[in-house]
Amino acid sequence: MKKDKKFFYPEEMNSHFYFDVEEELTSNNEAMNIVAEMLDEVEMLEKTAKNFLKKILDDKKNEYYDVVSYFMEFHRDEIDSDVTVELFQVDNPSDLSFVEMVDLLKIKRLGGLIDSESQQQIFIVDLSFNTDFTDELIVIYFNLEKQIFYVTHES
Repeated sequence: MKKDKKFFYPEEMNSHFYFDVEEELTSNNEAMNIVAEMLDEVEMLEKTAKNFLKKILDDKKNEYYDVVSYFMEFHRDEIDSDVTVELFQVDNPSDLSFVEMVDLLKIKRLGGLIDSESQQQIFIVDLSFNTDFTDELIVIYFNLEKQIFYVTHES
């Protein structure tokens, strides 16, 4: 059975990202206090996620290197060059390093849920470039200690 979510558009929250939380969490005061804390710290979560991505890109042996480098390569090298110029606001996107591209990512969504495997409350941060040009996301999973435990690429 799929759980319902409480979903908020950026304009509803006066923010630049979407927010959702599983309904199961909304009936738990302690869980919602944690949600409020994470909302207050969303800029820190974004910074933490970007720093983590940079570390991944600096280490080809990292388990997430292929996922993150493919995401960057796709946006820089495989999209039509006119689109990449517009997307990155540079004359020659191929001159951008993947690490430099990380700084151009923006948070698009913050989600709060119960992890199906651990049954623990977690948070998901979706990062992307300008969504007028791409629907691809790097998805970062945070535990309650604000530590990243999983990274994936979704579209």
